[in-house]
Amino acid sequence: MKQVYLVLFTFILILLTSPKAYGLEFTARGDLWNVPQFRQHNSFYNNDGTDPFQVKQRFRAQINFIADETLYGQSYFEINHIWGQDPGGMKAGRNAGGDLGSDGVGVETKRLFIHYKSPNLPLSTRVGIQGLTFPGFIAGSVIFDDDVAGVVTTSHFTKVYHTTFAWIRPFDVDTADGETVTQKNKMDMFLAAPFITTDLVTFTPFISYAALGQNVKFGGDNYTYDIGPSLGLDNSFLGVERTAASEVYWLGLSAKTTIGENLNIYFDGIYGQLNANEAADRSGGFTAAKVSYTMDKLTPSIVAWWASGDDADAYKDGAGRMPFVNAEWTLTTFGFDDTYANESSQLIADPTGKVAVGIFLEDVKFWDFMTQELRVLGMWGTNDSSIVKNGHLEDERDSYAKYLTDKDFALEINYEMHIDLYEQLELIPSLAYIHLDLDDDVWTESNTKDAWRVLLITQYSF
Repeated sequence: MKQVYLVLFTFILILLTSPKAYGLEFTARGDLWNVPQFRQHNSFYNNDGTDPFQVKQRFRAQINFIADETLYGQSYFEINHIWGQDPGGMKAGRNAGGDLGSDGVGVETKRLFIHYKSPNLPLSTRVGIQGLTFPGFIAGSVIFDDDVAGVVTTSHFTKVYHTTFAWIRPFDVDTADGETVTQKNKMDMFLAAPFITTDLVTFTPFISYAALGQNVKFGGDNYTYDIGPSLGLDNSFLGVERTAASEVYWLGLSAKTTIGENLNIYFDGIYGQLNANEAADRSGGFTAAKVSYTMDKLTPSIVAWWASGDDADAYKDGAGRMPFVNAEWTLTTFGFDDTYANESSQLIADPTGKVAVGIFLEDVKFWDFMTQELRVLGMWGTNDSSIVKNGHLEDERDSYAKYLTDKDFALEINYEMHIDLYEQLELIPSLAYIHLDLDDDVWTESNTKDAWRVLLITQYSF
């Protein structure tokens, strides 16, 4: 906790020694999406409950309260609807208010923070709920990319060098049995990331640490919090559960460079380790590279990654997949999280335990009013097939595509078109397809169905 107190003390000290601001200016911006979507086999098998047609809406509004050039506050809200639906019939909560009468309350707080830039020091600080993405030049961060409560301080020493320090609190939850809330119920994370920019290369080495209370658990009916299948702090092995407080460490490097005027090279490399009771341990690495060449009408790219996987004894010795918190990786639109609003996505969820190579055609522009993009990505697993074959995976069917063994393969194809109808109105047709090939001798049910999705998004920005 000493680090937390130090950050808070520094922030308060700067505020107390700064001049007061008296003026106030309001600015607002936002987006409204309508998302009709046709889809099938979101879980890769017949009769999986996938709704074949839905119309979704999302509205986001960001309001800035600006005192002067050194101080402002920001509120950022989101409203989601599914036409005709009021999930749970409660008229409140996520997606509420899409049914007859449309009187549900579904407002979500995305961000709510104060931003302060010291007039006397090369230092700026944000306190509150804010968006935070750990370093990653290829498709965002594999470790963390989300809205979260915390304190983020950035020091701008020179044009070449600046550093970001962060303390965030993803979870502070009550226990299911009514016990007194203690440190066992909390999760705190810390990040230190210097950014160095030269004429040849930009690179960011970083280190992160997380303290994970033993009662903060994920993904099951009786767990404290269910964040979904992409959370990478529990191993998903049958009968394996963290029974003690855990510590998580990450060490990474992200870099990018431009050779000549057209050739761009990006690199991300990370090693992470979670220390818990032995079978719940988790450690591994991830490395990715992307090479793109900018042309007049398009930008062809090659992207590849490798991530360590589980060996045959992982269910008793600990997983070989790199731990992560919330990998909203944006490499593709269907398997991963490169989305616009609330369309179906993250069928593959995260890149850990996989090796892949892809060819992308980006920024294809033959007409001024329209841009196109094509992505083709092949993926293989790096997890030992015996984990699944011998029944050590906790939920085999729900792990389709998310957990690939060394005998499995997945192929994803995305095509998108961006059409400018007006200055602030865009039409986005989108096609996405995932073919999943699971080995018959490994999986109990290997007769999977291909997943596909067709969208026609309208986006109004103001």
